[in-house]
Amino acid sequence: MPTYHTPIYTFTFSYENATHCLLARWHGTVPDADLYAHYAELMATAEAHGYCRWWLLDIRARSWPTPSFRHWMNTEFAPLAQAALIKPLSIAYLIADEQNEHIAQAGIQNVRHNLAGHDVQPAFFNSEAAALAWLAQQQAQDPAG
Repeated sequence: MPTYHTPIYTFTFSYENATHCLLARWHGTVPDADLYAHYAELMATAEAHGYCRWWLLDIRARSWPTPSFRHWMNTEFAPLAQAALIKPLSIAYLIADEQNEHIAQAGIQNVRHNLAGHDVQPAFFNSEAAALAWLAQQQAQDPAG
């Protein structure tokens, strides 16, 4: 499992054979520039594991995404994911209870709408079990597997 350490934060991720999911966790605040690199690592790992399209991203300890990061997700990452993975990418975000207030904001709703246009399906959960269950449901509904 690759791990990135700096004095400020730690990022870890792994591919789970049993669930055919990518699991990533941020353990603190992360600058946008580093997030871009982390998502590139996730995409490379997804490609290396049969174009894995089911991701659980634990952002409970990470700062909420900035407007510039959300813009990058819409304009750069989502088109790249759509081209590379061909089929829809399901991302289950594991969030802290105090992050729930962000979900209803117009900016997040716009991001969700724009991502859907690139076959990226985000969902937000406060429970890892619920997030994994949703990812399993997405897999079960996908005839291509």
